[in-house]
Amino acid sequence: MQTNLIIGLLALNLTACASFTSHREPNQETKVTLKDGKGGVKEAPAQATSTGGEKEMTRVEVGSDAEAQAHATEVKEAVAAAAQHIQDTHGKAPREAGPVPAEKAFGWLKNGNTRFVRGTFRNDGASAADRRRVSALQRPHSAVYTCSDSRVSPEIVFDQKLGEIYVVRTGELILDKNVQESLEYSVGTLGTNLVVIMGSDSCGDLTAAEGLANELLERSAILRDAVASGDVKIVKAAYSLEAGNVEFR
Repeated sequence: MQTNLIIGLLALNLTACASFTSHREPNQETKVTLKDGKGGVKEAPAQATSTGGEKEMTRVEVGSDAEAQAHATEVKEAVAAAAQHIQDTHGKAPREAGPVPAEKAFGWLKNGNTRFVRGTFRNDGASAADRRRVSALQRPHSAVYTCSDSRVSPEIVFDQKLGEIYVVRTGELILDKNVQESLEYSVGTLGTNLVVIMGSDSCGDLTAAEGLANELLERSAILRDAVASGDVKIVKAAYSLEAGNVEFR
């Protein structure tokens, strides 16, 4: 409906503009063609004024046409509603809740880190509507385990928003019962298909992350079976405090 109205408005504007810029011979009757959103065509008389011996369109008399007035109001309201929708959603549909393939989630994290390094961030995912959307249920696409360093914030480093990643943090990058059970909960209950073990300059490099990932698979039958199924991936990573980029393995 909104698309038809907008097309009708554009057709009306183009027709009116063409009439405004054309010159008429003396005594020639001037009319404009009006097209509505349903494809209907009407003609309406127009007043003209003379400048330098030539007639120039100055005003179209359509005020007496109640149907045209109603149509113009409808078009105006539709355009305003469309503009408000774009402003509210930034032209982007929210990500759907629920598990996604590990490869897709991995791509979101890599792209998010690229945006972070460049200093360009998403402007969606943190509105009042998003808070309502995730308030009753969390379905993160990825789980990230890293250390509790104030300079290492996975949500910012990967440019992710409310409900999109499940974060586990400890003082040091070590595997204990709490870490193991938290990651098992993310995969087994929340449906996360990607697990990232991320070290940094301050708490373990890629080698340390890789060793911890291997230890996690040895200890956890839940994660071991999930990885064996082919649905779940465990990725090792290291974050550079200065450069801001994340190196994956």
